[in-house]
Amino acid sequence: MLITMSIANSDQASYYGDMVDIGPIDYNSIVTKAEKAGYDLSGPYTRLDKADLIEPGNVESLEKRFEVDYRVSRVELYYNLNTYLEFKKDENNRTLVTLFNYSHHNDAGDITPQMPSMFPDDSWMLKMLGMSLGLNENDSEEFLKKLKNEATYQKGFASLITNESVDFPTIYAYLNKSSTKTVTGPDTWNEDKYEDKFYRNGQKIGYVRFVIPETTITWMHNSNKYSIYVSSSGLVRADISMPIGSAGKEIPEEEYRTVFREMFENLGLPAEKVDEIELYYSPSIW
Repeated sequence: MLITMSIANSDQASYYGDMVDIGPIDYNSIVTKAEKAGYDLSGPYTRLDKADLIEPGNVESLEKRFEVDYRVSRVELYYNLNTYLEFKKDENNRTLVTLFNYSHHNDAGDITPQMPSMFPDDSWMLKMLGMSLGLNENDSEEFLKKLKNEATYQKGFASLITNESVDFPTIYAYLNKSSTKTVTGPDTWNEDKYEDKFYRNGQKIGYVRFVIPETTITWMHNSNKYSIYVSSSGLVRADISMPIGSAGKEIPEEEYRTVFREMFENLGLPAEKVDEIELYYSPSIW
């Protein structure tokens, strides 16, 4: 079970909770109700209208899976364990294509004659570039030539920015067709991000990270900050941050559960789920 703890000042006590799946929710309605209730929604949060996210297009299986709006933050296509192409967006909505080859430099960043070529076989590169960016053969060759020119120092990666869009539906169809095993689920470290890992006969061939909407809703009560993390997938977590000088002090359980029940009711969340949330106390004395 994932446990997230807020880092507090050494003289601040806190409570942190487990993630609880409360089932299907109306995420947009929750955000609207939070605003009307006067709660703070300043974050952390994830918005899907950011320029640095890839539009996923129409992939029926993913629309059924997420049941909410989603985006793609990056795609990786693997040539082997140490070499892969990454596609992502920059802050100006341009596509950043990067070839990584971690076998092409040692720990000191030096290149030796015994190391393999920085670039995989041209045939693989041309296939991946053409498929991912919707390029014809000539344009793929020209793109690869430019990418190789960016690898002058051969330090293990080469990047190129392009205005071409990422053809995500084609990439995702290729990975599903080419893989013999797919591992899906939430990212261990980021509750609002989901990932798919694709393998062919035990070898990794692809990786996709998805982003869904999430927000942190907070309310001050008796100088304590009550926070509810809400993901559009239905994951909820509750935390409490106490003020400076609170080290060693505790809040009665009935008090903090009453506060969270009221918040849940105001947000349109099932208040009975508050009883399923286990909160752990941290006196923050160290």
